Amino acid sequence: MQRQERFEVFVISLERAAERREHMKRLLSDLGFTGTIISAVDGKNLRPEQRMRYSSERARRIYGCEMSDNEIACYLSHLSIYSKMLEQRIDTALILEDDISCVADLKPVVEEVMKLPRTSWQVMRLQSTKRSVSHPTNKRGAGESVAQVGQREIYRLRTSVLGGCAYLIRLGAASSMLARSENMDMPIDQTLDRYWENGIIPYVLRPTPVWHEDLFESEIGTRGRALQSMPARKMAVGQRRVQRMVDSLNKRLFWFAFRVPSLGSLMAKAGITSARMAMIALWGGQAIKEA
Repeated sequence: MQRQERFEVFVISLERAAERREHMKRLLSDLGFTGTIISAVDGKNLRPEQRMRYSSERARRIYGCEMSDNEIACYLSHLSIYSKMLEQRIDTALILEDDISCVADLKPVVEEVMKLPRTSWQVMRLQSTKRSVSHPTNKRGAGESVAQVGQREIYRLRTSVLGGCAYLIRLGAASSMLARSENMDMPIDQTLDRYWENGIIPYVLRPTPVWHEDLFESEIGTRGRALQSMPARKMAVGQRRVQRMVDSLNKRLFWFAFRVPSLGSLMAKAGITSARMAMIALWGGQAIKEA
């Protein structure tokens, strides 16, 4: 007998953010969702073992600066849900942060997305802080339309989405993110966007049904923590430029492998990581094991 797919809703909220928690409890009730409040890791009280997962060297090279304590805490909060998904065999989760507002019919919107084939997406972003993604004015920002969901469309992007306030995530993607996050080096939303490293192609539902609620000031604050010395800043800028060139090459290899899987599988066998991630995006991990 086939196991019924398990779906859960999680809200990440600091224990001290009483007003936000109440806001989200009311919102979930109004939407018709039954959700679990996850106590967020507090950036003001990071423990040494929590900091151990952060790689300063990688952050300077890939992110271009140091991650702030609040960014590290936010990352860890999302990871705690991914771990829970694996432990409890939760097939799909809707993850929400506590500073959002959304359309009144978010539940049926989510239910329609969930009806799509399980293999058609791994992470579906419902919000973006990047205006060129939420309100695109050119083909690059718009992406490729791949499915109609009621009055909305799902788009596959080759660019970053940015924003981790609201998204659906499958169990396989949660596992991939846990593996990718042994060394944290940039915020969780940007890590989600690195499809050539994690095999998770960016998909966005547009018009985006969720947005940041301006009534609440961001707990994350300014992105990144500036390097103090001028030599360190210059070195980080140089490393970031090189990393961007490497990333650009890997993106091209990923999409070539994705579009031409017969060659992509050969590239994956040859040890090209971005090609391997493209094959995972196409067929899942089993296809790679059999290749």
